[in-house]
Amino acid sequence: MKNLSFKKLDKKIIDKIIEENKQFLIDSNNQNIKFLLKINDLVLSIYNTNTLLIQGNNALEFSLKYNLKEDIISKKVDKYIELPNIGCDEVGVGDFFGPLVTCCVYVEKEFKKKYPNLSTKITDSKKITDSKIYSLFKEISDKVIWEVYILKNQKYNQAYNIYKNTHILKAICHNQALKRLFRNNGNLKDIPIVMDQFASEKNYYNYLTDQKDVIKKIHFETKAESKYISVACASIIARYHFLESIRVLEENYNIQLPLGANNKVKELVNKYKAEMKGKVEMFTKLHFNSEK
Repeated sequence: MKNLSFKKLDKKIIDKIIEENKQFLIDSNNQNIKFLLKINDLVLSIYNTNTLLIQGNNALEFSLKYNLKEDIISKKVDKYIELPNIGCDEVGVGDFFGPLVTCCVYVEKEFKKKYPNLSTKITDSKKITDSKIYSLFKEISDKVIWEVYILKNQKYNQAYNIYKNTHILKAICHNQALKRLFRNNGNLKDIPIVMDQFASEKNYYNYLTDQKDVIKKIHFETKAESKYISVACASIIARYHFLESIRVLEENYNIQLPLGANNKVKELVNKYKAEMKGKVEMFTKLHFNSEK
């Protein structure tokens, strides 16, 4: 895996890249990323600062296509953490409805040898249907050691009013999940930790300055859910608990809570805000902009 970074790209170059590759645009949960593209094995992140990060074995070839060779700032090969390790991921960040769920999963060294068929099924939860999430959770849950931390909507809204930053909320929740894991499994404290990166290492720990017992020595890596089976497991288990939370909320309030943040979802958000005052905060992330 090769990473190439280009700073302060001219807007014309960015516009050209987007125009010629617009069919590869995908959604990003990172508020600092303006455009995210997945082109075969390449991942392109274009940040609000007009920095371009290209990740993949053909990164150099792609950069040369747009005459970016002279602008290369850095070239970094990610350090790969072998099993056994602990993977961390979160779900629910981009959904109007439902909680924020973080999960950490310990995967033993021999996991792939012991469960070869299961290992081939495990991937990023965003690539798996909801029905498959349920069946995979049943297969995975008793073969790994895991913990989840669910920040329910009412507490989520209260916390957001204090911190005004979803990255801070994610960092706090990840730290809580890891603390639970080590509190219940003291023998895992020296196991390497891999987290799907949503902030720089420096910022992540800055987000936790007012927290007690901060878990450190974490390896942060972008797209970790596609590189580490432990992070992929964390993604699946977190997704399962998110879907279950949505199901329970729908039953409790006798309403529909579709996933995502599209215009149809926004219509429902505005309907619930108007008709269910006093209850809407129990199942909705209120800081999201519901204007269409």
